[in-house]
Amino acid sequence: MRRKRSDELPRFVRDAEPHFYPFQRHRRYWYYLAGVLFVCWILYPSRKPVDDGNTLRINWSSYAYSLYATDSATLCHAVLIFDALAKYGSKADRVLFYPRNWDTVIANSRDRDSQLLVMARDKYNVRLQPIELLTVEGRTTDAWTGTWDKSVTKFMAFSLAYYDRVIALDSDITLLQSLDELFLLPPTPIAMPRAYWYESAPRPLTSLLMVIKPDLAEFERFKSVISGGGNPLLVNAHKFDMELVNDRFEESALVLPHRPYALLTGEFRRHRSNHSAYLGNAFEAWDAETVLKEAKLVHFSDWPLPKPWIMWPLEGLAEVQPDCEGSHEGSCPERRIWKHLYEDFRARRKEVCRLLSVPAPEWWKIKGGEHHPNVTEGTAHEAPHAEGEIPSQSTSESDEQSVVHDV
Repeated sequence: MRRKRSDELPRFVRDAEPHFYPFQRHRRYWYYLAGVLFVCWILYPSRKPVDDGNTLRINWSSYAYSLYATDSATLCHAVLIFDALAKYGSKADRVLFYPRNWDTVIANSRDRDSQLLVMARDKYNVRLQPIELLTVEGRTTDAWTGTWDKSVTKFMAFSLAYYDRVIALDSDITLLQSLDELFLLPPTPIAMPRAYWYESAPRPLTSLLMVIKPDLAEFERFKSVISGGGNPLLVNAHKFDMELVNDRFEESALVLPHRPYALLTGEFRRHRSNHSAYLGNAFEAWDAETVLKEAKLVHFSDWPLPKPWIMWPLEGLAEVQPDCEGSHEGSCPERRIWKHLYEDFRARRKEVCRLLSVPAPEWWKIKGGEHHPNVTEGTAHEAPHAEGEIPSQSTSESDEQSVVHDV
C-alpha cells in the first residue's frame, strides 16, 4: 500500500478562529465588568435611611385645622381657607363646626349653604360637625341683654379631644402659606401671637390664630364663662373671644411671633416710619413687598371700612386707602398690595362660593360709629348670589358688583 505524500494529507484550516477568539475576549471583559459592578453594589451605601431613633415620623391624622360657621358668610370664608390649605398641600385633618339646623341636602341651585357644606366634605375632605352655636349671653342687674356674639364658637376646637393638636383660625383672613409647621411646636396648652397693633403694653394675645391642645375640661370651663351671663364686668366690658382667651392664658401661653403669623391689612396704610411695632424694631427699613412675601396670613382689619365681603363706599375708600406717603397721584406698593388683597378675596369668594359682595353701606353712617376691635362686622348680611350652581364656571367680571376702581 502506497504511503501518501505529505502534500496529499488532509489539511485542517482553522476557519472559525478569527470569530471565536474575539468572542472569548469580549465575554471575558463582560465578566470583569459584572464583577466590578457587583463589588460597587456591595460597597455603595444603602439609600434607605437608617433609623437611629431620631427620625421624625409624623402621624398627620393626629392634627387638625378647626374653623366654624355661624352664617352664610362665615361658611363661605371657611371654605376659602380649606381651599387654600388644599392648594398649599396641608396634610392635617380639617374640621368645620356649623349650626345644627343646617343640612347637606341641596334643595335647589341657589341653596348655597348646603352646596358649600357638601363641597367642604367631598372636595376638601372636611369633617362636618353640626353643633349648637356657642354665644355670649349678657345680663344686667334687672334684665337679660340677650345674645350678642357668636365668635366664641371658635372655642369648640377645645372639644376635639381625639386630636393631639388643633389650629383654630378666624375666617376673615387670607391664608398665604401652609401653617403645618405649627403642629410640631413644643408641648403647650395653647400658642398664639400677640396683637402687635395695640398701643399699650403688654400687648394682649390675639385669638385670630390659636394652636391648642384639645381638652374637654378646658372646653367646659369656657362654656361656663360664656354662658354664665351673671358677671356684670363681662357685660359692661363687652368681652369677646379675644378677651376671654387672654383672661385664661395671658400668663401661660406660648407666644408665637406675630411676624409672620398675624399681619393686618391695616399695616399697609401706616406711614413708612410707623411700622416698628410690626417689624419688631426701630431700625429696619419697611418694605411692603418683602413683608407680604414672608407673611403666613393676613387679617382684614381697616375700620371703619367694612370687611372685604361688603362693598366699599367710594367716599370711604378715598379717605382710608394707603395714601402713598401723601401722594394722591399714581400708586405705590402699599396701595397695590392692599387693594389686591381685597380684590383677590372677593374674586375667590365669587369663584368658589358663587357669592357676590354685600352692597356698600352709607359712609356717613359707619364712619364715626362705635367700634369694638375684635368684632367681625357684617357677617349676617345677606349676599347676592351669582347665577348658576357652585360647580359652574364663575360669571363674567362685568356681573360682579364688588369691583372697585382706583380712586
